[in-house]
Amino acid sequence: MLLPWGAVALLAVSALVMWLPALKTPFWGDDYVFLLAARATNAAGMPWWSDFWPTSPLLFWRPLSQEGYWRWVEAVLGGNAHSAHVVSLVLHMAASLGVALFGFRLARACRWPHAGRIAAIAGIVYAALAMHLLPLHWAAAANNAMLALFTTLLLAAWASARDAAPVRRALLLASTPVLLALGLLSKESAALTPGLMLVVAWFVGAGRPGRGALVAWLACVGVVAAWLVLRARFTTDADTAYELTVGGNLVRNTLSFVAWMSNVPREALRMVLTGDRMQALAWIAATALPMLAAWGIASWRGRSRLLRRQWVAVAVFAGLAYGPYFLFSWNSYAYYAAIAAVFPVIALARCVADDAQVLVVAALIALSSWIAVEGSRRLDHPGLIGRARWAESLLQDLERQPVPAPMHVAIRDEHRFYALGQAGLAWRLGIAPGDIRVATRCPASARHCLVIDETGRWHWRPPSVKP
Repeated sequence: MLLPWGAVALLAVSALVMWLPALKTPFWGDDYVFLLAARATNAAGMPWWSDFWPTSPLLFWRPLSQEGYWRWVEAVLGGNAHSAHVVSLVLHMAASLGVALFGFRLARACRWPHAGRIAAIAGIVYAALAMHLLPLHWAAAANNAMLALFTTLLLAAWASARDAAPVRRALLLASTPVLLALGLLSKESAALTPGLMLVVAWFVGAGRPGRGALVAWLACVGVVAAWLVLRARFTTDADTAYELTVGGNLVRNTLSFVAWMSNVPREALRMVLTGDRMQALAWIAATALPMLAAWGIASWRGRSRLLRRQWVAVAVFAGLAYGPYFLFSWNSYAYYAAIAAVFPVIALARCVADDAQVLVVAALIALSSWIAVEGSRRLDHPGLIGRARWAESLLQDLERQPVPAPMHVAIRDEHRFYALGQAGLAWRLGIAPGDIRVATRCPASARHCLVIDETGRWHWRPPSVKP
């Protein structure tokens, strides 16, 4: 049957063309913070292991995907934005292949026909989802693809171990705590992986675990426990936006989760609150309806291809993987659902792998993702990518002229200024971060002061004129 492979080809071409423009995104926001820290650490000749055992507390302890990764970007890639985004795209492709591998091993464990088709469809659907927009346009979010890669490799090993020969089974099970450690050193939500392993076992219908599987699972629990102890030692109090609370945020985050699984971009939700509400609602409908139609066609036509227990397991997996994000007091981004989407896309692939509507489902997903991604890229401030382009334009302008040190900056919109921040000015202009003074108005003592108004326009203002 050629239709499934036609659907794979359609989504592969669509995803590649859709994501290639991300390679032109400049550094912005936290990228500059990490670059400055990496340059200082590399210049000091600090050993690489020091990132894994920091001497001062951090907001997030992610030594593999954050401190260590950015030291590599600064030292090996020369702090080049294009190269960093190429790496992000490669990591995304690797994570998508991880989803394909997990889908293949799960299909084999469940004795499904067309395991290769299921794997290919699952991997390419995952690659084409709009929820990857921010990690592919923001180098600082590369940790998300690393988490997805290590998690899917672990779950593939876990699903494969039961039917493997004794030696291979032992190797597969032994790899699970190692992969979990790599995931935990990349992002905190990997702590939920032992729970996801139980859901996968339930989905497969593994029954009572053997001694090796039990030992491997307990080892994974032990790795999480050790990580929690180290994390408490190496991190400071989190930003209030990341606090876990129960209240109205639970409803908001649940609705956000539904939006992410429907391909709705975060920028569309922001526009409902801060911009043109009718335009935002039209954008939401244009992205959600094709994606919901794809989910609906696949689940209806393939409803008998999964057992009732397996349908429940898919929902439990998605909810558990997104678990802590339901409780966040404020922050909510689509890429938080990257692990939650893994099992649903494998279920979708199972439902349409030998169905005549597979090409329709692929076309609907491609349409939805293109509207979400291209709309986000075209959105100016307060859009995240729009702010990144604004920051790059300002920095390029400043690089063409002499800039005094110390440098005084008067800002009216902190949300916009975050796109470059003190770190961005320091990195691009070669000024020490301590010599960049940011305030809401120009101080009288400043010889020159850069004023950035509410619209994002900038100009130098002498001290005798009030901003």
